[in-house]
Amino acid sequence: MKQQTVPVNPNANVLIHAVHGDLRVAGWERNELMAKTSGSLLELVSGTFPISVTCDEDLIVYLPHAVTLQVERVSGDASLQALSGPVTLGPVDGDLTTKDLGPLTLGVVSGDVSLRNVGPLNAGAIAGDFTLRGGGGVCAVDTISGDASIRDIDGMVAIENVGSDLYVRNVHSAVDVKAGGDVALYLVPLPGQTYDISAGDDLILRMSPDTNVRLHLTGGSPESIHVDFPGVMVPEDCSGCEVVIGKEADAMAEMLLTAGDDLLVSNQADSWDSAADFGVGMRDGSEWTFPPFELPEDFSERINQRVHAAMERAQSHLEAANRHAETAGHRASIKIEASMRRAEAKARAAEVRSRRGQAAFHVGRWNWDATPHGPVETSAPVSDDERLAILKMLQEKKISVEEAEKLLASLEGK
Repeated sequence: MKQQTVPVNPNANVLIHAVHGDLRVAGWERNELMAKTSGSLLELVSGTFPISVTCDEDLIVYLPHAVTLQVERVSGDASLQALSGPVTLGPVDGDLTTKDLGPLTLGVVSGDVSLRNVGPLNAGAIAGDFTLRGGGGVCAVDTISGDASIRDIDGMVAIENVGSDLYVRNVHSAVDVKAGGDVALYLVPLPGQTYDISAGDDLILRMSPDTNVRLHLTGGSPESIHVDFPGVMVPEDCSGCEVVIGKEADAMAEMLLTAGDDLLVSNQADSWDSAADFGVGMRDGSEWTFPPFELPEDFSERINQRVHAAMERAQSHLEAANRHAETAGHRASIKIEASMRRAEAKARAAEVRSRRGQAAFHVGRWNWDATPHGPVETSAPVSDDERLAILKMLQEKKISVEEAEKLLASLEGK
C-alpha cells in the first residue's frame, strides 16, 4: 500500500493515467489531492498541467469537489461521487457507479452503468444495463446492450439503441429512443416537444388525463393499438393511426410511438405509480429498487383474446394452404400419369413400326419412303424393365416427357 498527498488548487485539472485495477474517486472539502494504491507504483506529479496520477494496481483518490477530472482508462470497476466539475472517463472494463456528479462524458463501458444525480451526460457504448436517476441536463447515449431505466431528467433523452427493455419516467423535455424489447413510459408531454419512441415488442405509455398531445401510433398488427382515454376512439383493425388528446392545439406535443407488437396508451394512474425498473442498483448502499412491473387489470385478457384470434387466423391460413397443396399435388399426379401413358403409347407405336420395317416420314409436302429394299434385320423389342426405368425417371422429374419419348424411341434400334 502506497499513499501520497499534495496541495492543489480547488479548480485544478487532474489526469489519472490508466488504472490497472479498480478506481474510486471522491470529492472533499480540502484543497488537497490524496491518492492510495494497493500496488507498488504510485506517482503523483503536482507541478504540471494537468496534475497527473499514475499507479499499477487499484487506486483511491480524494480531491476537491470542483476539479476537472480526466481518467484515461480503468481495467476494473469505477466508482465516483461528489464531484461538481467536468468528469471525462475513458474506457471502463468493469461496472461504473456514480453519485452527485457534474457534467459527465463516458467512453465505452463493458459492464453495467448506475448513475444518480449527474449533470449533462454524453456516453458511448454501454455493454450492460443502464440506470440513471436524476439528471441535470441532456442525456445522450449511443447504445445500451442491456436494459435501461431512466427517471427524473431535466433535459432531453436521446439514445440511439437499447438492446432490451426500456423504462422512462418523468423527463422534462423531448425523448428520442429506440429499444429492441418492451418500453414503459410515464411522461407528461410538454408543448412544442417531440417524442419519438420505438419498441421492438410492446410499448406502454401512461399520461395524465389533462394531456394535450397528438399521437402518431404504429402497432405490430391490426387490433394491436389501444388508447384508454375518455372520448378517444381508435379505428378497428388499425395498425397505424393518428389520435389527438386534448383541445389546445397551440399547446400540443407530438408523439411518434412505434411498437413491434402491442401498443397501449392509458390515463389510469393506480397501476403506474410503481412502474417497472430493471433491478440495477447503486453500489454505494442506496439500492434503486422498484416494485414489479404491473399492467392495467384487463390487459392480460385482451392480450389472450388477440393471441387466440391470431392463432385461429393462422390455422385457417394453414388449412387453406394444405388444401391448395393437396389439389396441386393431385393435379400433378394426374398430369404425370397421362404423360407416362402417352410415352408408353408412342413407344409401342415405335416398336410396331420397327417390326414392319417402315421408316416413312414427311418433310413439307413431300412423302419420303425410307423403307429398306433389302432384308431388314429387326432389333429386339424394348423390354419392360427398360420401359419402367425410363418411366420412373419421368415420374421423379429427372427427365421431361419429350426426353422420355426420345429415350423410348431410341431403344428401337438397339
